[in-house]
Amino acid sequence: MTTRNSSTLHDLPRSRGHIQVAKSFRRCRWLLVGVLFFAGCKKDPVDPKPPEPTPSEFKVTDFTAPEQCASCHPNHYQEWQSSMHAYAFVDPVFFAMHDRGQQLTGGELGQFCTQCHSPIASRSGETPPFFDRNRLSPISTRGVSCDVCHSITKVNKLFNAQFAMSPGNTKFGSLDNPAPNAFHQSQFNALFDRSEICGTCHEVENTLNTRVEETYSEWVQAAVAGMSLQCQDCHMPTYAGEAAVGGPQRDKVHRHYFVGVDVPLVDFPGADLQRQMSDSLLKNAAEISVNAPASVQTGDTLRFTVKVMNTRTGHHLPSGTAAERQMWIALEARAADGSLLYQTGQLDANGDLMDGHSVLQPNADRDLVVFRQKLFDETGKEVLFFFQAKTVENNLIPLFSLKTASYKIAVPAATVGPISLDVQLRFRSLPPYFLRELNLGELVAKVPIVNMEEAKVQIGVTR
Repeated sequence: MTTRNSSTLHDLPRSRGHIQVAKSFRRCRWLLVGVLFFAGCKKDPVDPKPPEPTPSEFKVTDFTAPEQCASCHPNHYQEWQSSMHAYAFVDPVFFAMHDRGQQLTGGELGQFCTQCHSPIASRSGETPPFFDRNRLSPISTRGVSCDVCHSITKVNKLFNAQFAMSPGNTKFGSLDNPAPNAFHQSQFNALFDRSEICGTCHEVENTLNTRVEETYSEWVQAAVAGMSLQCQDCHMPTYAGEAAVGGPQRDKVHRHYFVGVDVPLVDFPGADLQRQMSDSLLKNAAEISVNAPASVQTGDTLRFTVKVMNTRTGHHLPSGTAAERQMWIALEARAADGSLLYQTGQLDANGDLMDGHSVLQPNADRDLVVFRQKLFDETGKEVLFFFQAKTVENNLIPLFSLKTASYKIAVPAATVGPISLDVQLRFRSLPPYFLRELNLGELVAKVPIVNMEEAKVQIGVTR
C-alpha cells in the first residue's frame, strides 16, 4: 500500500436491514461493471511461436449479424451499438493489451482475451494468438453482439466466458411468453434474468489461477444477492413498450445500453450518451462525510477524518478491472485569504497521481488515498499485466461498507480563519501511466475524471 504519514486508512464495515437495502436499491439505476480490459508491466518479449490452428466450435455463418436484428428490434439495436459490448472489439486499449500479452507470453495467452471480447471470433477460430484484425469476418468485429448473448443456453462455469451456445434459428431470452414471428423461433430461458449470465464474463481468472476480476463474486457476497436483485436490475433497467416492432405492449422491456464506468476513447456511435450515463452512474455510487472540529487554535494541529461509503452498488467500489481503476480522495484546505494550507490527491504534470507510478514526483503525495486493486507476480513485485498476477491486494469498498481516512494539518500562527476544507471523491477508469505503458499516450486526455461526490466544511480559527 502507499506509505502515508499524516493519514491512516482502515475498514469499518457496516450492514443495514433489508428494508434499508431495498430502499437504497430502488435508487440504483445501474450496477458498476466494467468492460474487461487488462493491465501490464515492462518485460522483455518472448519470441513468438508459430500460431497453431485454433479449434473451431462454430462457423461465423452460424451466427446472425446484429444489423439483421435492427429492423424488428430498433430500440435494442440502437442502444446496443452505443454500448461497451459493441465497443469491446473496437477498443484500442483492448488490442494493445492483447498484443502485449501475446508478445510477452509467446502466444501462450491464447484465447484468454478474445473469449470475452468477441466470443464469435474466438469460438469460430478466427483469433489465433497473433491474428490479423483486418482479416476478421465483419460479425467478429462486432464484439459482444446480439447473437452472442441470445445464443447462450447454459453457464458452465462462472468465469472466463465458460458458457454453452446454440446459435441458429432459435433465440433465447427473458420473455416467458414470446410472440411468434416469421424470422426466428423464440425460447424463454430463466438465465437471462439472473446475474449468472453476466458473471460468466465479469469474473476473470488468469492462467496462474488468480482471480483478477471478481465483480460477480462481489455481488454474491453483497446482501442484495439474497434479495433477488440482479445485475440486470441496474444495468438493464426496464421500460414499458414493444420488445419487437408490431409486438404486444409489455410492462417490462430491458434497455441494452449496459452502462458501466468505461467509456469509448475513440469515435464511436453514442459515445457522448455513454459518457453522460456513466457520469450519472458514478455520481450516485457513494457518499462522503467529513468529521472535523468546529474550530482550531492557531499553532495547533487540525485533525479530521473523511469517510467514504459504498451506498448504491451491488458489488465493491470500484469494481471490474479494479487494478486499472482509480478512485481517490482529493482534498484542499485553505485559509480565509485563499492561501493553501494543505492538499492531497492532486495530479502531476503528466496527469498521474503522485504515488509510486508517477515518473515526475514519485511518492510525493504521502497522504494519498486511492481505492483500487494491486497485482503482484510470484516474486511479490507489483505488476500491471493481469496475466502476471499471482496475488492481488484489494483496497476496495464493499457494498454498505465504509472506509475512513484520517488527516492532520498544521495551522500556522498567522492563519486567518475560517479554514475551508474542500473534499472530492474522484474516479477515472484508466490512469495515464497505464496508457503510456501501452504506447497510447494520445488517449490520456480522453479519459474523463468524474467528481463522484463532494463535501465542503468550514472550521473556525481562534488565537
